[in-house]
Amino acid sequence: MTSTTTALLQRLHEQSLTEVMARARAQFHGSSEEFTTLADEYDMLAPRLRGRFLESHGLTSEDFESSQGTALSLAVTPEMGEFLRNMVLAHRPARILELGSSCGVSTLYFADALRTIGSGIVVATELDPGKCAQLRAHVSAAGVDAYVDLREGDVFQTVAELGGTFDMVFMDVWADAYLDLFRDIERLLRPGSIVLADNMYTAEDAVWYYKQYLEGNPRFSTTTLGFESGVEFTVVAA
Repeated sequence: MTSTTTALLQRLHEQSLTEVMARARAQFHGSSEEFTTLADEYDMLAPRLRGRFLESHGLTSEDFESSQGTALSLAVTPEMGEFLRNMVLAHRPARILELGSSCGVSTLYFADALRTIGSGIVVATELDPGKCAQLRAHVSAAGVDAYVDLREGDVFQTVAELGGTFDMVFMDVWADAYLDLFRDIERLLRPGSIVLADNMYTAEDAVWYYKQYLEGNPRFSTTTLGFESGVEFTVVAA
């Protein structure tokens, strides 16, 4: 990874963490001391318990909005980003589909890995025009334009217009849309394709039907990885 890309990602991770903490504090009705204690308790929990913990305190880890009503640029963690990058380096996919790209942090990890390999494309999808503008700027700053194909607009419409097959898919959109969206992309998967879905712990109730669908279908082999948000790792077996 180039020094420019590393510095850019570090800045974006710090920005995302600051925004999330500020929003969580705004949602929390207790004192600053109580919030600090809450944050410490959260850090001590096993990843799979964190979503329930936030819900029990009236907080949510997804779908944050700023005080101006605009969506915040939530990003994958650095650990998750490195995992995505290494998945690409290991499996060398020709086509990656990213469903919900936000401001492009995960996109940068994918694209940087493709640059290292020297081939491939990540089709990034995002509805919010402001986030799309940020994504384009970040991709340009990192010098990975040749490896990113941004599709701006409704993700279901974008998927309907896609053809061919994808070797890897990363799903990080509204959690309650996972099952419907996955059904729409099944035709784009081949044996050996990998599907990664974020927020399996932090949106456990919303993704329940998606998880059940995977486990009940012999075409898929699936397991949940213990990242903070919970990542469903699914391989198309047949």
